[in-house]
Amino acid sequence: MTFAEYADYSLTEFLEDDSFIQWVIQQDARSNSFWESFLQAYPEKQKMVREAVSIIKVYRGQDTFSNDGNIDAIWKRIDTSIGRHVAQPKHISRFTLFKIAASITLIAVIGAISWVLVDDGSKTISTSYGEVKAITLPDQSIVMLNGNSTLTYKNNWTNGVPRQVWIKGEAYFDVKHINLDTNAIRAEERFIVHGRDIDIQVLGTSFNVKSRRNKTNIALLSGKIEVNYAHAPTPSGGLVMLPGDYVEYAGQKLLTKKKLLRPHKAATWTVREITFTDPSVGDIMETLQDNYGYAVNVEDKDLMELKIEGEISVTSVQELIAVVSSTLGIRIEESGKEIVIARK
Repeated sequence: MTFAEYADYSLTEFLEDDSFIQWVIQQDARSNSFWESFLQAYPEKQKMVREAVSIIKVYRGQDTFSNDGNIDAIWKRIDTSIGRHVAQPKHISRFTLFKIAASITLIAVIGAISWVLVDDGSKTISTSYGEVKAITLPDQSIVMLNGNSTLTYKNNWTNGVPRQVWIKGEAYFDVKHINLDTNAIRAEERFIVHGRDIDIQVLGTSFNVKSRRNKTNIALLSGKIEVNYAHAPTPSGGLVMLPGDYVEYAGQKLLTKKKLLRPHKAATWTVREITFTDPSVGDIMETLQDNYGYAVNVEDKDLMELKIEGEISVTSVQELIAVVSSTLGIRIEESGKEIVIARK
């Protein structure tokens, strides 16, 4: 293929192109040079190419993608010369996602999505600790499911009734927009996410929801949603969220409502990044327990209250432990799936 032929590609066409997939998952000097030159020649394509790379990397899986450093270095050079921003995920067809998975399987073994049929005609999809799965719903909405999480929805979505899913754990939703009039939404146009004690009414939008430890927090990246308490007498009159809003609920009570400076950071786990802003040691350890299955033992409980000011962004648990221990001057030892925290 020539530069001119790729210049007119859509996102779906990039995801269906065998040469492009090969470049993302098995880098070499020749392909790196071609794609770096292409993006410098057609800077308007960087946004679309980054989306495609992100989607393919998620399908590839953390344990089998061994060239993240190389691809990150390429993006840094491209960013320096062009200066663009990371794009939000788009809606990708089921066929395209399966094609990506099939192409990747030719080079590296990846885990298959496990589907469990429930007696009431529902599907339940679960992830193990440290695993991320991409799921295409019946309406072609996309869900990224974080580790130690479960998503449940009806096997077949019937016309004339709302689209509904149930989440335990953490997930990023990119919901397909089907309503024609945002001021008069019909029942069949609604998309409802049921979390712990709350229901989220969605139009067409992208957001991150985490429901763990008797709390649910929501970060809205784009669009608009309405949050209601579960089993509320009517589905209206709840809290309306706008892009950048963050809320946290526990039981039937709103604990936190604030504006995020960089709301996309709430979903960086979808591209295998572990990020925190001004976290305490306790916040970090909760994530390692909930998402990765670690058991945490601490000699002095006060150590869990220590905080790191600023932002942490790493790509592995081992790197995270090294950053925390060196920054705070404490001893953190990892042995298998156990972490021990102590003063030096």
